[in-house]
Amino acid sequence: MIKYLKLLLGALMITYFPFVLIAQEGTSTEASPKKSKKEKSLSEQDIKRLIRQGDKRFFNREMVKATELYRKAFDANSNNFYLAYRIGRCMWYRGEPDSAKDYYEHALQVDPNGNDTLYYDLGIALKKLGMYSESKGAFKEFIRRCDEKGIKDEFYTDAKNEIEACDVAIELMKKDPEYEVQNVSFNSFLPNEEKERLNDINLEHRDFNPVFWPTKADSFLIFTTHRKKNRGRKRYPFTGEKFSDLWYAKMETDSTFGKLENMGRKINTKANDGAACLDPSGTVMYYSICGGGKYKKYYGCSIYMSEYNEETKKWSKFRKVEGVNGTTTVVVNSRGKTKKVPTYDTQPCLTPDGNTMYFVSKREGGQGGHDIWYSQKSGSGWSEPKNAGPVINTEFDELFPSIGPDGKSIYFSSDGHKVSYGSLDIYKAEGQLDTWSEPQNLGYPLNTSFDDYSLLWIIQDSIGFLASDRKYDKGSQGKIPSYGHDDIWRVKKLPKCKDVKLTAHGRIRDRDSKQVIPFATVTLYKVLADKKIQPVDTFKTSQNGYYEFSLEINTDYKLVGNAPEYLANEVFVSTKDLPKCKDAELEADIDIFLEGIEIDKPIVLQNIYYDFDKADLRPESIAELDKLLKLLNDNPTIVIQIGSHTDTNGTERYNIKLSDRRAKSVVDYLRQKGIPKERLFSFGFGESDPMVYPELSDADEQANRRTEFRIKSMDYNPSGKAQ
Repeated sequence: MIKYLKLLLGALMITYFPFVLIAQEGTSTEASPKKSKKEKSLSEQDIKRLIRQGDKRFFNREMVKATELYRKAFDANSNNFYLAYRIGRCMWYRGEPDSAKDYYEHALQVDPNGNDTLYYDLGIALKKLGMYSESKGAFKEFIRRCDEKGIKDEFYTDAKNEIEACDVAIELMKKDPEYEVQNVSFNSFLPNEEKERLNDINLEHRDFNPVFWPTKADSFLIFTTHRKKNRGRKRYPFTGEKFSDLWYAKMETDSTFGKLENMGRKINTKANDGAACLDPSGTVMYYSICGGGKYKKYYGCSIYMSEYNEETKKWSKFRKVEGVNGTTTVVVNSRGKTKKVPTYDTQPCLTPDGNTMYFVSKREGGQGGHDIWYSQKSGSGWSEPKNAGPVINTEFDELFPSIGPDGKSIYFSSDGHKVSYGSLDIYKAEGQLDTWSEPQNLGYPLNTSFDDYSLLWIIQDSIGFLASDRKYDKGSQGKIPSYGHDDIWRVKKLPKCKDVKLTAHGRIRDRDSKQVIPFATVTLYKVLADKKIQPVDTFKTSQNGYYEFSLEINTDYKLVGNAPEYLANEVFVSTKDLPKCKDAELEADIDIFLEGIEIDKPIVLQNIYYDFDKADLRPESIAELDKLLKLLNDNPTIVIQIGSHTDTNGTERYNIKLSDRRAKSVVDYLRQKGIPKERLFSFGFGESDPMVYPELSDADEQANRRTEFRIKSMDYNPSGKAQ
């Protein structure tokens, strides 16, 4: 499928980073090839010198540097076919097929007969961009020219195969999509023009290989990334990015994440680290380290492990997994000296019982390229690895395996199976060890003309994540780009049709402990067109905290969870904008997290402002007070005290009176909004309880000038009837 890439870069693709084989990486700032109004003046000798220097960098696979040198010469002579074509090749290897296409087309304008492979190269770039019809045209022209010259080589055969592959892709694209794919960096529930970045995943760096890590208290997403703050010492000559590290982020929901953190020096080395998986307990992590962790070594990658201590919340120092990793013999100098080095063993994954490890290796005995292998647990070690067989492995590359929660489904990426959209596609097969059903392409939008890989299911075939270098989130009409070529995307199964019963279900949990809250209440509301809400149904949970509601099509809903001694909380779910499809159900699995009530715990109201020496609320305070108003409306039995504090300027008596007036102004606002006076009390603390003492700056004084509320009781009876 991508033979030309492999012919020129075969060794490179495994030398630097074998568990990112598919990533034609890098974020380029190269402009499309255009003649400048005034080309820079360089002599012919200078241009030849730049070309020689660029060629040297090109053949050393230093594509960033090669591009810079070629561009300098191109700016002086944009009618040079060789320069336009060479920059196109550089941009292709750097993962910029759109720029590569532009330069190839420019080269064709300069000289359509400039070389024998230009139309082939253009066809490959167009196919990568999903321009299948245009790609077929380029391949047909390449074949026509070969026929004229009587050439029937490997490129000729491959061009015919690529035309057939384009036809397959065109037919595949006609099918209704079964999944929604959204970039995890954005809130997919907001309108396109209002979408906001939710986290720092998928910046300008490559982020991929998502891994689900559940602990007793929280769940996390571990992923591999090439960030500037990585421990890796070396940068890729292809892209200028640093070697990879493992990072993680707390999962707040299946689409929102907390702060990102590097997994630290006990996990990450100065070389390439990544492509992790967790054992069923979530306390043992297997992952790849290249070059033995030394960034100046280029031979091989091996699988290592680290153990997590749930008491100290720390990972142990990594150690090599015995029994899985292989060795091979390589020639290390021109005199024929040989050396035993590690093979490329990467991308481990485990079955749900933890007893079988599948991984990717380029070792002897495979089908060709990178194959999927497996090893079985044997006592405290692992058995001799075996090839997973010719049904899933091809002469090309099979990468990033994962096993579904059912234990019998394998998901992997390949550029060697016939039914394909383009580069790497994700496939599914059923079986075990080396006995598998025929792999099935998972279709659009899980697969695109770009590289799609490292699929992770949290709920099998329903909710998960994948990595892709696709350019845009299709649902955003091009308004939400990927940010590092290889981004992490959220996958959610769509309903099969609009005429089925839709359900939302989940459990009520404690926000801090994540434990189930028994005997809670969940109320389902419809959100009407005027933003008002209409109660629909109420569900009282049992000991297991589980609730379930039937939903209607094309409707927005609000779910409000409540329980004794907890503050109410709400979540939203929508059944709008469902595509046309056939015979299935939509299920939304939504846990609602409640915060426990602590009597008399002070909670500071942020952004409550007063003018100097005044008690009147300023307009910018209203937004925060409206949040408190919502809390009171959602929890109609709580009684609160509003307290106000001052700095230490002025006399104590004056500050008590000032703080009392300020607290009453908050109470007055809430009463005007309909909160009964019996639920509100005010108190002026004056300067008696400073947060910062002594006050040494304006910031200290501002910290002490605060307004807070405390829940005093939970027994207010809105009806006035005996309870």
